[in-house]
Amino acid sequence: MNKKTILGIAVIALTVIVAFTACSGSGGGGKSLNSAEALKEYLDKQPANSPDKPIKVAMKANDMMIGQIVGVIVSAGKYVSLDLSGSPLTEIPREAFRGCKMLAGITIPDSVTSIGFLSFCQTGLTSITIPNSVTYIDSSAFERCTSLTGITIPNSVTVIGDSAFGGCTSLTSVTIPNSVTKIDPGAFGGCDNLTSVTFQGTIAPDNLGEDYSFFVSSPFPGDLRDKYLAGGIGTYTTTAPVDWNDSIWTKQ
Repeated sequence: MNKKTILGIAVIALTVIVAFTACSGSGGGGKSLNSAEALKEYLDKQPANSPDKPIKVAMKANDMMIGQIVGVIVSAGKYVSLDLSGSPLTEIPREAFRGCKMLAGITIPDSVTSIGFLSFCQTGLTSITIPNSVTYIDSSAFERCTSLTGITIPNSVTVIGDSAFGGCTSLTSVTIPNSVTKIDPGAFGGCDNLTSVTFQGTIAPDNLGEDYSFFVSSPFPGDLRDKYLAGGIGTYTTTAPVDWNDSIWTKQ
């Protein structure tokens, strides 16, 4: 094989690699798209999939585009993991992705400081990492995300709103960072399998709901509120399924 033939093969191989990269998108964000129309065209060409194998898509979206993107994902009927890194967003608007069961994953831009009311309620999210730019998680932001098994709350969040994670029945553990100064009533209400809660800081009694059942007012089930107020920083556990009136928590 002469040098010209070898060079020709190398050029062809490089061309194939470049073409594949262009089609696949760059990095972990998946296919890079610029509009809802392009998203529709791309998703329509993809095979049916499952929540554990979502189609990865990277987009830079403004507030106006989010509704269009959600409409496309719902109509396509394909599970999608959406990377919004670099988007010009300072908040996730209220009800932005509400009810979008096909949304299996989301990367929130690090420019976002608040996650709005009902913004991810009843979506298909399985896990969520909240960037350390976020200071406020509004009421019902992730309510009834029944597939949500893991959350990372950064040490920037100061307030977790009422029912913020209410009804997240697959959630088993949560860590409350020391930046949190207030947890509103029912923040984790109806999390039937939440059996481990770690507090990294001190929250005043007046900012920790009231001493009633998890569903009604207190942000935590059973005697967890009382145990935390008495025991302070640490990890508290109980058994599953959680009994909202009578569950007994123990500091580890």
